[in-house]
Amino acid sequence: MISTKRRMIVVATLVCAFAVGMSGLLNYFKYRSTMHRIVTERVNATGRSLENSIYASLRLGLQFAEIGTLPSTLQRERATDDVITGIDIFDAEGAILYTTDPGRAPARVSQEWLSAAKKVGPEDTWFVDGTVESATGLSLDNDFGLRIGFIALRYSNERVQQSMYAAARQIAIASFAVFIVAASLASVALLWVMRGLGRNVQFVEAALQSVDPVRASAASKRGLFGPALQRFLETIRTAETEITSVRASLRRGAPR
Repeated sequence: MISTKRRMIVVATLVCAFAVGMSGLLNYFKYRSTMHRIVTERVNATGRSLENSIYASLRLGLQFAEIGTLPSTLQRERATDDVITGIDIFDAEGAILYTTDPGRAPARVSQEWLSAAKKVGPEDTWFVDGTVESATGLSLDNDFGLRIGFIALRYSNERVQQSMYAAARQIAIASFAVFIVAASLASVALLWVMRGLGRNVQFVEAALQSVDPVRASAASKRGLFGPALQRFLETIRTAETEITSVRASLRRGAPR
């Protein structure tokens, strides 16, 4: 009986561990997806502000490659968000026209950036994941609907990962606490159920002891359900004997 209780408690603990662990993993992946969406939306909000400044300059008759106030505007917008590591503005061919990092001009952006930027519509944003930095941005179209360039906002993956690691630690601590509580409650409930079941088994064993002490002693060694199984077999055997006797009586009394 004690051995059976231990096995049942181990099974209940493993089930609780699996359920709480899967719930913690799902919560972490959901947080990571939400965090990624919030960061990109936050960075793209700065891109929208730059987009409005560029369109205002174009409406004044300035050429896209000759907006003199744009470099200072880029530096100012970059300083508003500590997640942003740099801002680049490049034309439809990938050549960098404006940037917050002077060393990047007059270079070209990667083909991955250019391909991702060209796939989006006028109101959509594009995203390229990187190892150290990730980039997101939007396209720039003139009043005639022609694509004249793109805005790229680079942000640090390290800052985002630090936030994710902190969230992962909090989720792990909370999941462990929930596991301890759930496993304890499950064990207590299981012991309560097993106590009632053990009492019923003892009644069955006592009844079997009164009928056949030798077989009851042998059956009790088989575990928790040995006595009940032995009593069940005895009942079947008795019923078969009675059926055989009834059949024999019917055959003797049947007319020839």
